[in-house]
Amino acid sequence: MRATAVCQRLLDLSLSRSRSGTVHSVFDHAVNLEFGFRGLIGLIAQDKALTPYAVLVRTSAPFPQTGVRTSMAAYLGEGMLIIPDAQIEIDLSSAPPSELSLDAIELRYGTEAEETLSALILEALKSADAEMSLAPLISGGDGNHYTRFLAPRLERLTYAVSLGAWEEAALAAADCAGCGMGLTPSSDDLLAGYFSALHLLFRAKNRIEAKALIPRMAHAATERTNRISGTFLLHSGMALANAAICDLFRAMFTFMDKASANRAIERTLAIGSTSGADMLAGIVLALWQQIGGITP
Repeated sequence: MRATAVCQRLLDLSLSRSRSGTVHSVFDHAVNLEFGFRGLIGLIAQDKALTPYAVLVRTSAPFPQTGVRTSMAAYLGEGMLIIPDAQIEIDLSSAPPSELSLDAIELRYGTEAEETLSALILEALKSADAEMSLAPLISGGDGNHYTRFLAPRLERLTYAVSLGAWEEAALAAADCAGCGMGLTPSSDDLLAGYFSALHLLFRAKNRIEAKALIPRMAHAATERTNRISGTFLLHSGMALANAAICDLFRAMFTFMDKASANRAIERTLAIGSTSGADMLAGIVLALWQQIGGITP
């Protein structure tokens, strides 16, 4: 397997010291590795979006067909990621590194970018799967049993955040977590989008103390869901996001480029069956909250 892109943080981690771990889980397009800290490290098929602490790799077959199995030993160090029993050796240092920190995005545009981004996502979510995703929370319509379950809980979350009641916000985030089907339940994807957007919006408004408390909500939500989904929640609490979301924010807040933003929205919508749509729904919730409670 050859690395085609790597998260800068994973590359730095691999160069800091050697670590031993195990294969946590194996799927067609991703392998998750456990190295003794709260988050997981990922191998991702190159046609998917790069996520924090992950590497994109070129592989000729789905990962289960490559011989990698759960509980196999794994090693990270000296710029290499190795799974010996599967004969996998990946040179992380040979791939271009990607910065997936939202804090690295230059903020040149403010309210205009917020309102424009909200409108672009809202238009895109009109075509999302209304029966399974959380898009109806944003786009309107009848919704589904997930949206009906989550709507009052999200209202409590956004209200607590608006008041700066962070203990209540953490409890509300936990009450929202783990709802929906799949490896990353829909509510967790929405929360990840919401936390990511709050990081950027609080920084834009110089609300540094509020920004510093976002990890508290993310950690509380992590305790109510599975390990894989919890990893992405932890990343969002750390102001880290996948490459498509980073490109989306950069397109609007750095360049005010609607064409590039729409392309990033399409790439985000392609994540999972509904994960991308749910992340975008969470972003819009944060945008509406920060620009005065705009409704569709």
